[in-house]
Amino acid sequence: MCKWEYQRNANILAFLTASEYRERLDVLEKVCQVLREAKVTWVLSCSASLFFQGLADDFNDFDILVDVKDIETMKSALTGIGVQIKEDTVQKRGFISPYYKEAQKGNVHFDLVGDITLDTFHGRYCYPVARKETVLIPLEGFTVPVAPVEASLVLYGMMEGWQSKRRFKRELCYSYLKEKGLSFPEILEKAKTQQLPAFLEEVLDSLL
Repeated sequence: MCKWEYQRNANILAFLTASEYRERLDVLEKVCQVLREAKVTWVLSCSASLFFQGLADDFNDFDILVDVKDIETMKSALTGIGVQIKEDTVQKRGFISPYYKEAQKGNVHFDLVGDITLDTFHGRYCYPVARKETVLIPLEGFTVPVAPVEASLVLYGMMEGWQSKRRFKRELCYSYLKEKGLSFPEILEKAKTQQLPAFLEEVLDSLL
């Protein structure tokens, strides 16, 4: 068992059993259920995605990327289980996504993003969620769709444009893909057709 698999298994066990994760576990199960029933195309991304794949050892909130066509369906499903969407949300620096809202259920915080788009390094990158580009993480009684590491690599690379500490996670993603190989090379190939900074193009080229 490689270090990534060991960490992933340890993370999932902790998520299912540790009291510190109990509320997030309960909320995530409800979210997965209602979005599956509503046939919404979505994935968890950022730290939660890396946590469930063994690249990060903790996370704070849930970043949900959703197909922009499913925004209204998603909103209806989430508000139906008591998620409060903050309609007055202002997008964070560097984000120019067509939909971006913060939301909350109890103490659990969400960022809801439709067709996530980043504008940094004088470049622009949009990652539209696709069902065929999803990693499914089985938990007890339900399954969580998460963004592939390939997508996280490009997103974190773009985020470095305003927050240099994102480089650490981009490098984690690179190390993982260099060791494990690519599962979704098409994500990197499609990214290269967009306006990426030169350093990030070189990173992708070294993997393809």
